[in-house]
Amino acid sequence: MRRLQLLLVLYLCVGTFGKARISNGLIVPSGMAPWHAGLYTKTSTPYKQICGGTVIAKNVVVTAAHCITQDPNDNMPAASQFAVAAGKIYRPWNDIHDVGAQKSNVSEIKIPPRYQGALANFQDDIALLILVNEFRYNEYVQAACINFSADFDEEQLEEGKSGKVVGWGLTDENSPRSQVLQAATLPCVNINKCIAQSPLSFKSSITGDKICAGYTNGTAVCRGDSGGGLVFSSKVDGFVRFFLRGIASTSPVTENMCNIYTWATFTHLLRHEHFVKAYVPDVEEFCAPRFNDAFQFRLTGSDRRPKNNICPCTCPETE
Repeated sequence: MRRLQLLLVLYLCVGTFGKARISNGLIVPSGMAPWHAGLYTKTSTPYKQICGGTVIAKNVVVTAAHCITQDPNDNMPAASQFAVAAGKIYRPWNDIHDVGAQKSNVSEIKIPPRYQGALANFQDDIALLILVNEFRYNEYVQAACINFSADFDEEQLEEGKSGKVVGWGLTDENSPRSQVLQAATLPCVNINKCIAQSPLSFKSSITGDKICAGYTNGTAVCRGDSGGGLVFSSKVDGFVRFFLRGIASTSPVTENMCNIYTWATFTHLLRHEHFVKAYVPDVEEFCAPRFNDAFQFRLTGSDRRPKNNICPCTCPETE
């Protein structure tokens, strides 16, 4: 996760947009991002991981709408074509090294009615996955906190404050996807600065429901990281809790598979309060207690992804 760069929509590049993935990141220890989930397609055997997601209730995962469909005017894929796994560190669906993984098929997919994919520059890029089986909360699987207070949201998203993001996306400009979960911290970028300094071809993708975060130094979200959550920590009642603020959506593309020198846009969850509460009305009550020292990015050099892209636990697969 060396550069977190968002390349949209499964593996496609649409015009000037790209999918999200994490470049120049650090390996995530087991249980340190218990809200993260992987979205898998069941159209191949074994199932194939395509995007990230965030657990927000025992039976609900939120992800990006473009992970499900590029164009909702075409035939929407059936929910039965997708499965979700939480508590995983390793990308393969049935990796034997995962000790806390929980899995479920998807029973329903909810997407905002105004989502039009690339036609509307991926505005409303959010989807709710209703699961067949509920997750059991434990040290490996927990819901991220949801809080729709505008004041608290503004406080956490002040320019320069950093959020955390994890994923199995590409780890460099043209690398394979990571086989081990990677993490990075990304600072918030002022929306006016984001618009002013983004390529002209990308400005229209910074829609009214987007926030910007990231660096221009090689740490970015990349292809495969789409749909993953951008979370911000705050101490509540003596515990560090992680609040979901954004969902990895889009970033400018280059001739490479991943643009690692740019910030990305995230769908701003606050702008979709009514959509989320229409299906999960008590979503703000599901924030599980966290450990006092939860999710600290104080990893040693031995935890960093080797420069030769050989994962210390499992070897990367070629897509």
